[in-house]
This record gives sequence, structure tokens and C-alpha cells, in this order.
Amino acid sequence: MKMPAKHTGINRRARVLLPLLLAGCLPLTLFAQAEIHVTGAKITEVGIYESKVVTDQTNSVGIKLEGLDNFKLVLSTTNVPARIGITFGFRYEILGTPTNAPIILTMVTKHPPIRNLVTGQDETTDTYPLKSWIGKTYTSCSFDEKSDCVPGTWTFEVWYEGKELCEQSFGVTPDQGSR
Repeated sequence: MKMPAKHTGINRRARVLLPLLLAGCLPLTLFAQAEIHVTGAKITEVGIYESKVVTDQTNSVGIKLEGLDNFKLVLSTTNVPARIGITFGFRYEILGTPTNAPIILTMVTKHPPIRNLVTGQDETTDTYPLKSWIGKTYTSCSFDEKSDCVPGTWTFEVWYEGKELCEQSFGVTPDQGSR
């Protein structure tokens, strides 16, 4: 099961060659940075999507995280067939200031029991940190293996510093054929 996450440049890092230069500039950068305030989130679009995978990695507990491009809504719905190749999720906006400020979200996916191929355990919740930003973004899940295609209620939650910002549930139903 893939848990895609959009990445667009928040991993940029500046290199400083002279440690003394960094030490001298640090007090100035502390005053120049705006304080980050996250006030909530709103869901703007829900359904089945198509996208292009641009990066992927699997974390230590077997959750595949992907960077996606061309994330396009195919069908506005909360009813999803349990079929290999289906990607479902939602677009949302993190509300707060300053716009585009980098933040770390906690993403939680609750689902019917699925066997984790890394740990060998049946799991009903996947939780992972996600580098994000204040502004528009999205999250989704993709069924890649037959073992991922489990009917039932699937719920995505977006958290910031211990506070739930938004959630969206989907009814995954047994596959009745191609779309």
C-alpha cells in the first residue's frame, strides 16, 4: 500500500561553508523568521485520482511513501472499489501563517486489518510524519497489492502538534469490475 505525499521543494537545504559565518548570522536569522501559526485545515476535493510517481521510499515499518506529480481528480466520490491500481484521497489546505512555511504533519490512516509484510502483524492504523507546508496540498492511498484491497471504512487524519486538523473517510467496497 502506498501512502503518497506531495513534495515540492521543502527539502531544500542551504550549505554554509564557513562555520564562523553561520555563527555570526544565526542571531540575525532568528529575528527575521516569522512565527508559524497553524489554525486548522479544510478539505477542498475528495475522490479517486490519477498521478505520476516521481519519488518513492518505504519506511521502516513497510509503508511506501511517494512523491507525486500531476495529481488529478478522476471521480469525485467517497466510495472506492477495492481494486489494484486505485488511488483515492483528498486535497486540503493547511490554514495559518506564514503561507508556505514548512511544518511537520502527522498522517494517520485507519483501515480494516491488513497484514504488514515487514512485521508480519495485522494492522489497522498507519501513522507517519510528513514534511509539508502551510497552504494547499493533498494525501492519498494506492492499492498496489491484492492484500491491500480490503473492503471497509478507511479514514485519513491530518494532525499538527497533537491537534487533529481534518479527516476524511472512504467506504471501500468489493470490486465489481473495471471503472
